[in-house]
Amino acid sequence: MQCPSCGSERTRVKDSRPCGGETVRKRVCEGCGQRFSTAERITAEYLQVRKRDGRTEPFSRAKIRQSIIKAAAGVDLPPADVNAFVDRVVQVLNPDAPDLPVPSRDIGRLVLQQLHGGDARIEVIRVRYAMVFMGGVRGTDGGFQRLSDFLEWLGAEYGPARRLQPESTPWAVTKRGGRVEPFQAAKLSRSIGIAAEGRGSEERIRSIALHTTTQVQEALRGQALVTSQQIAAESLKALRGLDPLAYLRYASAVKQYRSIDDFWLDAWGVMFADER
Repeated sequence: MQCPSCGSERTRVKDSRPCGGETVRKRVCEGCGQRFSTAERITAEYLQVRKRDGRTEPFSRAKIRQSIIKAAAGVDLPPADVNAFVDRVVQVLNPDAPDLPVPSRDIGRLVLQQLHGGDARIEVIRVRYAMVFMGGVRGTDGGFQRLSDFLEWLGAEYGPARRLQPESTPWAVTKRGGRVEPFQAAKLSRSIGIAAEGRGSEERIRSIALHTTTQVQEALRGQALVTSQQIAAESLKALRGLDPLAYLRYASAVKQYRSIDDFWLDAWGVMFADER
């Protein structure tokens, strides 16, 4: 390593540390005493990749990085961690053998391998990646062609399910803060009843609450884990057709109206839909 100040090759490393997927080395020149740092990154610029259709193309770090970022959508994964995963994949690929194209399926399996063994957050990213990668692999090669294939893989990778199979759907609700609680039709019905207060007799209010709750359950049938936002959206859809005023009252809470203008805007929206 030449000194950037005097050009001497008599330099030595004082310290090394990983940083953002690179190795930063602090160096000192024994000729002039100049101190400087260098950053090293594992590369595979000469490596070739054989695609599933037989084509061969140059290896791309960016493609691996982007595939991990897509799988991590909605998950707080620092860029440095993404780079570290990619570096480990490249290191295993042996970039010093450029004359031997690497099958793209092997790269995908290496990504899965390097994503394994992390915390729950990383494992979620890994399963998301597997659903895309394995979804494109032929069944004879262990790909996912049916839901049962995915469940079989999930059991083989992580063991038996730790949760009981739901007796009905929806079964559990993920709240805005991330907490998960059981879905309770009675609780939903009570909240709808509160929104419908004053909209007629007690019998009519009960009817609005029951009809809305039934519609929500039917709309979310087949989804064991739902979000509170999904429940709110389906409730609003049902209420808008049953009673516009009950809809606006419920909407003002779940949409978190900030001003009088929000009431005007949503009321006009209902009227516009009715006119069409």
